[in-house]
Amino acid sequence: MGWSRQFIEKVRDATDLTTVAGDFGDTKNAGPGKIKLNCPLPNHNEKTPSCYVQKEFFKCFGCGEGGDIFKFIEMVQNCDFNEAVKRLADRAGIVPETNDWVGGTGGEDKRKDLFQAVKTASGIFQDRLLDMSNKPAQKARNFLRERGVTGQMCRKYGIGYSFPKHKGLSDNLIKVLTPQMEEELKRANIKNEDIAQKVEDALKRSGLSSEYQGQATDFFFSERIMFTIYDSSDRPIAFSGRQLPGGPEPKYRNSPATEIYKKDQTLYGLNWAKRNFAKENRIIICEGQLDVIAFHESELPIAVAPCGTAITENHIKTLANYSKNIIICFDSDAAGQNATKKFVQWEQKHNLQIKVATLPKAKDPGDFLTNKKLPELKEVIDSSIPFLRWQINNAISNEDPQTIEERVLVASQCLQIVKNHHEEMFHDDYIKYIANEFDLPYTGLREKFDKLNKSQKPISSTWQQAMTEDQARVGRTATTRLETKGESKEIPSVIAMSVLSLLLHNRQTLEVGKVIPDRLEPFIFPAGPLRDIYKTLLESKSLNECIDKIEGTEDQLSIIAQLRNSKPAETTNPETAVKMAGELLVRTVEKTYETLHQSAVTNNDLESISDLGKVHTNKSIMQNEGYNLFSSEADFLIEWLRERLEDTDARKKPKSDEQ
Repeated sequence: MGWSRQFIEKVRDATDLTTVAGDFGDTKNAGPGKIKLNCPLPNHNEKTPSCYVQKEFFKCFGCGEGGDIFKFIEMVQNCDFNEAVKRLADRAGIVPETNDWVGGTGGEDKRKDLFQAVKTASGIFQDRLLDMSNKPAQKARNFLRERGVTGQMCRKYGIGYSFPKHKGLSDNLIKVLTPQMEEELKRANIKNEDIAQKVEDALKRSGLSSEYQGQATDFFFSERIMFTIYDSSDRPIAFSGRQLPGGPEPKYRNSPATEIYKKDQTLYGLNWAKRNFAKENRIIICEGQLDVIAFHESELPIAVAPCGTAITENHIKTLANYSKNIIICFDSDAAGQNATKKFVQWEQKHNLQIKVATLPKAKDPGDFLTNKKLPELKEVIDSSIPFLRWQINNAISNEDPQTIEERVLVASQCLQIVKNHHEEMFHDDYIKYIANEFDLPYTGLREKFDKLNKSQKPISSTWQQAMTEDQARVGRTATTRLETKGESKEIPSVIAMSVLSLLLHNRQTLEVGKVIPDRLEPFIFPAGPLRDIYKTLLESKSLNECIDKIEGTEDQLSIIAQLRNSKPAETTNPETAVKMAGELLVRTVEKTYETLHQSAVTNNDLESISDLGKVHTNKSIMQNEGYNLFSSEADFLIEWLRERLEDTDARKKPKSDEQ
């Protein structure tokens, strides 16, 4: 089931792959009717062009992949065949007729009602905002006008205004949207008796409505400025609702993840920016919708932003298909700096050339649009500096060393940053740069640099960022107490305390993330009081019930008392909870692995060393991929820990009397 053969051939005839390929990188002439470019496929990074393209076919002599125009889009944009046909049809301006789809269901047809629902809702929101007789929307119009956003820009970027919340469960979106959807389905020759159910299903599956007390409700976005989120093919797929000044928190509300809206893959503005990537050969990553719009209005139509989540590796993979030249332009506050530092893990892996644009204090790109100073925003981008230099400058500014001792200490930190950088040809120039910044002798720094080793990957800040100071103190105290007892120490215990605090104070976050009740096994916790408390908390409805069930040793009661006084950070969400639990798994595996590996090496047990190599590989992959507790690597490590526990239990059992 899918597109008719006639429609597929119509799209094929209207498409020139040599032109399409230009959207995904710089192309060079390779002979009559041929071009070549660096392979744009996600799993192939190269510096010399080895992908050759003709009108209908491509072949990469580096990775060996090849195929027709549809295979190219399937692989580059990670979609199925029917989706690839639709995207190329949209690009060619070909509008499918009803009979162009064969079979009635399947492929694109399964989701087209969702696309239609979001598209219709986007039009309704825009009409509400731009209807000057609509008094409730005046506050939104004033806000946007003050931010430099015109009515024409609202249509261009799909900006609207949601309905105010009423006493009932509906804010009227359903009432306005339903008849319009019904008309669309009638035009698509859907049977009348099926229309009502299809509309209801489409609204729920697209995240526009949900069920509450047996009724459909849609007040999730009440009285918010609505930014339409598009996929890379210009189709509306979701919304980001911004609060008005004085409105209810949070500042932004995003549509829930749906079949058409994957938050870790979607980038706001990509649909507009991708047309300009090949020409500019660079990409700007910023933080919010108004930031993206500011760049697109400032003659820099190459900006994108994550929506509904922090930047992820999936986002980076998508962008790397278009250009390796990335400019980060995040806010200058601590959160923006921390987000910028995350790119260290992707720079070498995806062969990126990263620069950082530094904004004035307390400014974001949207402020340049507000103040009608867009040329100055372009100057900020043109003044961006290499990522490695930014890391050094950031370390210096954060510490602000004054004495000679402080300068030497911070200079040492900067040397380690340089040592960790993969491009050794940069090293000497940056040692000189550090010497100049600190007014220290180059020869001494060079000698110190040569003695350095590349540091291990820093302990992930996932759990550290999610901890409040109370939790950090509780974790340190618990670690100290356990150390005195000779039990599990250091990082696993600290992370375990963070997870226990989350379980005690914000259990729902772990449940929504599906970390509990089944995924986070007790044996992932360090053996001893922490594991016992986790098992008891998991079975208890309250802390008091847990205390009644617990054995009541000094260690257990001390830890429970500390947990009672701790409180998770308000920013801890299900995604962070999953990563915290994932990191706990990795750290627990590390401690078990180190013990077994040392024993195997001492005993020259080659078979065990080989088996432990698989553990190390899965642990490293999970660590590098962001501690995903639901990955295949996590499955392997959990099962490995389970087997170790079973082996330990078996050894502890007394042997039966054979006589």
